[in-house]
Parts: sequence; C-alpha cells; structure tokens
Amino acid sequence: MRLRQLDFATELKVTEKSVYRWEGGSNISTHGRRQLDRLLSRAPEDVLARFTELLHGGEDVKRRNLFKAAPVVAAGLLTVGLDTDRAEWLASGAGRADMAAVDAIRHTLYAAMQLDDTLGSPAAQGMVIAQEQVTEAMLRDCGSEVQPALLSLHAEWIGFAGALAWDAGEYPTAQRLYHLARDKAHEAEDDDLAAYMLTGLSQLAIWQKQPRIAMDHAAAATSWIRGSEDRQLSVYVHLRMAEASAIARKDRACRDALDAAERAMDGVHPGHPSESRAYYVGPAFFESYVGGCLTLIGEAGEAVEASRRAIAALPESYTRDRAVTLLELERGLIQLNEIEEAAAAVTEAARLTQQNRSPRLSAAIRDGRRELAPWATSSAVRALDAELVARDIVVV
Repeated sequence: MRLRQLDFATELKVTEKSVYRWEGGSNISTHGRRQLDRLLSRAPEDVLARFTELLHGGEDVKRRNLFKAAPVVAAGLLTVGLDTDRAEWLASGAGRADMAAVDAIRHTLYAAMQLDDTLGSPAAQGMVIAQEQVTEAMLRDCGSEVQPALLSLHAEWIGFAGALAWDAGEYPTAQRLYHLARDKAHEAEDDDLAAYMLTGLSQLAIWQKQPRIAMDHAAAATSWIRGSEDRQLSVYVHLRMAEASAIARKDRACRDALDAAERAMDGVHPGHPSESRAYYVGPAFFESYVGGCLTLIGEAGEAVEASRRAIAALPESYTRDRAVTLLELERGLIQLNEIEEAAAAVTEAARLTQQNRSPRLSAAIRDGRRELAPWATSSAVRALDAELVARDIVVV
C-alpha cells in the first residue's frame, strides 16, 4: 500500500507501535490479524498484485541473496533443514539477510522449544549454539528493514540458551545469558521480549533462593507488559510475580498477583510458539501455579484442589509440566498429612522422567523425596525409594 507506519496503523485501527512491533517480527494479535484480513479484502487490484508477488514470487532471488557471513553459518543452516550443498551455497552468497531467512530460523527456534518441552533440555541443546552464531553473523551485515526482527530473534536464541542452562543447573551461565538477552530485547525496543527475559531472571532467582530479587525482576516485567496485546504473556508475568511473592512471604502480594493473572485468563489457551512467547499458558498451567503458590503461603486445602485440577487438565504429552505439578501436589498433601498419596505423587513424577530428561526435573524430584524424610520408614516412601533407585534419580 506504500503507506507510512502511522497511516497504515490508522487504516487498521491499531497503534503505530503495534505496526512497528509486527514489522520487527512480534506476534500479531487476533484483532490485528482480523483487521489485516479486512484491509487486504478491500485492497485495490495493484495492491493485491504487489502482495501476491511478494508472497509467492521471487523466492529464489530472496534465498540466493540470503546473507554474507562466516562459514559457521552454513553449519547453522543445516539445522534449519537445508541439505549441505544448499547451506554452503547460501552461506557464501554476497547478499544480506532478509525476512525469509529470519522466518526460517525463527521456525527452527519454535521447533527447539517444543523439543525441550517434550524431551527436556539435553535434546534441544545441539540446536542452540549454531543458531546463536547464525543470527549474530547475520546482524553484522543486515539492512535496517530487517534489523529489529533479527535483533529480537538473536535475543530469543540467547534467552533460550539461558533457559537450557538454567534447566541444567548452570545458574551463572543462565544469569549471564538472560541479562544479555534482556539488553538486546531493549535494543530492539521489544517490550514483550524484555518482559519475558525478566521472568526468566525472576525464575532463576527463585531457584537460587533469592526471593526478593525474584520479586524485583517480576515487578520490572509487570511494568513492561502494560498495554501488551499478548495475553498469555501477561498471565505468565503475573503468575511469576505471585510465585516470587509467595516465596518472599508476601502473602497479600501473592494473592493480588494471582487475582491479576485470573483476570487476564479469560479466553487464554495454550498455542504454538508463533502465537506467544508464553505459548504454553492455559487453564491447566494457571491451576498448576495457583496450587504451587497457595501451598507456599500455607493454604494447603485450596492448593491441593488446584493442583488436582491442573493434573486432570494437562495433556499426557506435557510430561514435565505434569511432573512439576505432581511435586507441587506433594507439598500440599504433606501439609494435610496425606503421606501415602504424597509419596505416590513423587513416584508418578519419577516415572515421567522416562519421557523427559530434564535435569531440573530430576533435581526437583530429589527435593520432593527430601520433603518425605520424616516418613522414610513407611511402606509408601520405601516404594518411592525403589523407584528412584531404578531410574538413577537418587541413591537412598
């Protein structure tokens, strides 16, 4: 349509900032997609012709001019699904990075995230280093029209590397990567990504037993998602604030954050990583966090009910989420003196490690077993110990 961003936003009845974010690679809201469809349906023939040409035509030209970068880029392109000859050819081209390249590598990121969800961080680690190097090399020689999207993508790969490091218990590395990703998100003026990286820092601080620092990061994330069109991310930020507050013994702040998350939950369901950086957030995820937070502030009855609702709603394929929720259920059951059922919950979580090899999950299971130490001689805990030994999670 050859319009400026402001004029295009006016046509769409959205903010200019939304258009800027979309062009930078951010997810388009349902309202935005609807308005774009409406505008395209009413577009003049010459606009439709240009749109069709850009969408379907000239793809070979775009790929031939993909980017100029170091040889490591060829190796990174192999993980996108290209054969060796094609990858080497693209990496030796004389052109610059374009949105086709950015989109290809972004879909690789989505695949890596889903692999981590299903099988754990060890399964996804091999994809990360190459793609970090690919996007860094592309940034050294890209046009201004691609730079914001590419910078956000580079930051997302760094942040994902931080998440994998956290999952493996490498906390100093995770902290460094999360901070770097947050800084690059700010450089890209990507508010949602900055908020997401801050939630990673908050989560990391919780695992390092620094609840007040966790609250600081969560509060900062909350400020960045004000006005965000990503409702799943908004829910996630509030839940992260609730957990940090609960661990810091700020019960009122925890309740307030849970209420804020519940208000944002209307119509929210899990989706694909292309739809939200917090794509996994939905009713079951929400109930799982509610159960965990209420256990921390001593509301065991409500907590157990929420955890049970979460387990009932979580798909079987969400192995790590199911296992983590089972461990949250255990803590509530211990508070209610339901020791046999608590031990059974940890046993079931241990069995799920057959599908998901997350080091963090194994560590959480060991922590769950330590919670049951006062009942070590009971038949239920002895059965749990046998399961843990059989799965090489802990030697009792």
